[in-house]
Amino acid sequence: MTPQDSTTEETTPPSGEVSDQETTPSSAYGLGRRLRIMGAVLAGGLAVVLALLLWLGVLVPAKQEAAGYSEADSGYAAVAIEHNAQAVQLAALAPGRSTDDDVLALAVEVGEASAGRVDELAAWLEARDIPVPAAGREAMALAEGGLKTEVPDDGSGPRAGTTAHSHEGGNHGMLTDEQIDAMARLDGSEFDIALLAALVEHHYGGLQPADKEIEGGTDAEAMALAQSEADAIRVEVEDVRDLLAAVGGPGQTNDQTS
Repeated sequence: MTPQDSTTEETTPPSGEVSDQETTPSSAYGLGRRLRIMGAVLAGGLAVVLALLLWLGVLVPAKQEAAGYSEADSGYAAVAIEHNAQAVQLAALAPGRSTDDDVLALAVEVGEASAGRVDELAAWLEARDIPVPAAGREAMALAEGGLKTEVPDDGSGPRAGTTAHSHEGGNHGMLTDEQIDAMARLDGSEFDIALLAALVEHHYGGLQPADKEIEGGTDAEAMALAQSEADAIRVEVEDVRDLLAAVGGPGQTNDQTS
């Protein structure tokens, strides 16, 4: 017998016998492997969840504190941007629907002032790496060419983001899409009265988040922006009310402007 024959005989099991390797079910290895993979996935998912909770509960407040602002400050900026964005949208309805020079001029004035506030608030958010609401960017684009000239639309008027957002404490005078659609179908004096009346209520609503930020804010710049907005609203709303009365609309009073 040659050494090669001897090796072959020793390593080859007798006929009818099965080696230990063959007696191990292949499914057992596959199951174990799947369990190890599942364990790794679950562990990874748990790590992600814990990291997210840490970021939300610890790192975000810590970042805010280090930057000198609070959740109230950033919340005000976002709400005020959406609110002013809708004022731009309302102003952009006037060309092509109103024939009153005073109404058209006031719409431009209100729209440009609101767009300016959107720009300031967006700059505050961007400086702190906080996302700017899409409505703000859309309002800025709308203000660039849609306040003095008619903006082509489908009859429902131009849009600057989603309307009728509901925030803590109410919707702050925000109009619904249905209300704006109804206004966009009007023209002449009917449109003028509807627009000016809507702007009065809209402006009153804008005082709520501004006054809340002035009283409870943390960031000095955000509080100054809120104060500037509140002061401007109180002046603008009186102009709107005067013109509303001049075009035959109902007289309105509201102690919130005091």
